[in-house]
Amino acid sequence: MPDLLLFNPWWENPESIESDRYLSAYQQSLIQWRPNILNEFDFNQDAVYTLRGPRQVGKTTLTKLIIHNLIKSGVPPRAIFYYSCDLIPGTDEVFELLRQYHEFSQPLKFKRRYVFLDEISLVPEWQYAVKQAIDLGWGQATTFLFTGSSAVDIKRGAERLPGRRGRIPFPDKVLLPMNFAEFVEKCSDLSLSMTKPSFSKLLGDLDEIKKLKSQTNVFLPRLSSLLTDFLKVGGFPLAVEQFLRAGSLSEDILEIYLTVIRSDFEKIKKSRILLRQVMIRILSISGTPASWQSLARPIDTPSYRTVREYSELLSDSFLMAILYFLEKNKKLANPNKGKKFYFSDPLILNLAGREAGVPMLQDLGKAVEAVMAIHLIRKFEKRIFEGLGNIEKIFYWKSTRGKEVDFVILHEDSFIPVEVKFQGIITPIDYSAMKRAFGRGILVTKDMFFRDNQIVGIPAPVFLLLLE
Repeated sequence: MPDLLLFNPWWENPESIESDRYLSAYQQSLIQWRPNILNEFDFNQDAVYTLRGPRQVGKTTLTKLIIHNLIKSGVPPRAIFYYSCDLIPGTDEVFELLRQYHEFSQPLKFKRRYVFLDEISLVPEWQYAVKQAIDLGWGQATTFLFTGSSAVDIKRGAERLPGRRGRIPFPDKVLLPMNFAEFVEKCSDLSLSMTKPSFSKLLGDLDEIKKLKSQTNVFLPRLSSLLTDFLKVGGFPLAVEQFLRAGSLSEDILEIYLTVIRSDFEKIKKSRILLRQVMIRILSISGTPASWQSLARPIDTPSYRTVREYSELLSDSFLMAILYFLEKNKKLANPNKGKKFYFSDPLILNLAGREAGVPMLQDLGKAVEAVMAIHLIRKFEKRIFEGLGNIEKIFYWKSTRGKEVDFVILHEDSFIPVEVKFQGIITPIDYSAMKRAFGRGILVTKDMFFRDNQIVGIPAPVFLLLLE
């Protein structure tokens, strides 16, 4: 058992959880971010939860916070089993881990056991070991939480556990970096008291835009400044922490994140050189529809399928979103038309810019559009646990004459178009495509509130707060 004790020191000394390196770093942190997702787990039921999210987003810290909470609430420490799967080569070893813990804990007659396997997506076919353990009865009075950075491995694994997930309604969770509202909360002392009307009310009620303006206008300069900071830093905890301490991101912090992305690709025998080319290419066309063939054209590879594979790996790792063209009549995506590609956090976008030798925030409008895309996905998409390449509620649209609408949300069986115009002057031509095609819409502006029938203009930082 010495190997298991190494990962579970609280079995011998419950107070050792206080000196856990992840929790120590959390206690010393200026932000001490407790994601809302922490409240979405029910550890009083038999369940098999999965937690997905990009690397370095804080999944292990969140897991250790859960363990800390369980111990402090009176759960017997030996009823809690944690193991990091970074060095586990295969299914047999996962099964052996579960067998050892079952044999250790069974005689102790705990009311409930808690099993946490961290980064299990690194283990091929891990789900077969879990399935066998549950079929042997080892999952009775047990709550499992499996974490991973790949939507593909975790999704396939969870799908191969039919009827073994428990009776919980939403067992698959995703932890993404801080959104703009969380960034504002952690990086400022602003105390905003704003009502958040539904989009239908915002588009249909003349007084709602006036109310929103009166609640936020005095804070708008500060919110705009915070948005600029967010576009530089993003929402990854380590990056936000350093920004608060030093006012900027150092090269070593950027290198940490870039190294993690590269190493994940190299683990699955992918080329870091080709990864770099794909990221630079996506940066160069950000927000512009492209086919797989046109995306691959300037990249040094014999087949566009390779570029497609790398792009889908980025989306499966929650590092990039892929949006599809909307077929209005069918209310469905058309996968045969051009796709739009957006990095999932400003930090990832800036890493791509660093690789390309492009100055940070060279194109503010494109950076805001990318942030808007991800916030809309987080707000309206129900199945992001499958990755960011299978988006079913957010699209883009373009007329036969080439007039484009940045985003169209399918919400409650109706369309809500959203166009981003992060510029000083707004004229009716800026929202003419929305007005003609949909009769209504939201224009995301730099700093301007307005209303023109069922077209409303809302400053970008205020609209991002509405999407919390």
